[in-house]
Amino acid sequence: MAERLYCKIEGTDIPLVSIGVSPFAGAGQFGKMAPIYRKKFLFKVDAMLKIMEACYEAGGRGTGVIPFGKINKASKIMKETYNDYVITGSTLPGPNPGIEELIELEAKIIYVHGSISDSKNERLTKLLDEISSRGIIPGIATHNPISTIQFAIEKNIKVKSFLIPFNIKGMMMGVQRKLEDIVDNCNQFSFMGMKTLAAGKLEPQKAYDYISKHNIHAVVIGMVEAEEAKIATEIALKALQK
Repeated sequence: MAERLYCKIEGTDIPLVSIGVSPFAGAGQFGKMAPIYRKKFLFKVDAMLKIMEACYEAGGRGTGVIPFGKINKASKIMKETYNDYVITGSTLPGPNPGIEELIELEAKIIYVHGSISDSKNERLTKLLDEISSRGIIPGIATHNPISTIQFAIEKNIKVKSFLIPFNIKGMMMGVQRKLEDIVDNCNQFSFMGMKTLAAGKLEPQKAYDYISKHNIHAVVIGMVEAEEAKIATEIALKALQK
């Protein structure tokens, strides 16, 4: 078992490795596999738990929850089973952001969904204020990271953490070298990496050797097989402990 399984974000223990739920939800970046993953996982608690348990056994201590389907239920079971399990979450893109559902799971950070954050409008600041007012660390998830991070800096947006695409292929990063420079030289935010395996296109060792060279505090990893979850979690933990 790895010695250090958490990092500090705003004084709160956040898992170095958490399960990402994009495959469970059948997110578009998985192409033709997206509907297959969605059917296999989204409303099937036992299928999700199998992946979550494999990640936990390898040292991953959390889930990055999006509150729809049966994701909340599976995450709740993990929290009730393991007293060291930590939930982070992202809001939903629609009119109901799902903040109450994430609060029920005792989420330590709630990220505003990228479709809202990247619009850079009043709804972003209102949601961040609402999250903060509930005593939860406010964060921004983004699919357009350079522009949205720069906006947050210029407008002095009250945010503590960013959930950003970060992978050696540069998938969804924009100008990769520019984002790397922002991440490595910006100390006012904590950065959590998503899309770190580039929707399954990268081998974990290559993916997390790259992550280890940058100022990424923690990662959420989307995984669809128990053995894959075990291997990727172990490799990511070693890289993030460097």
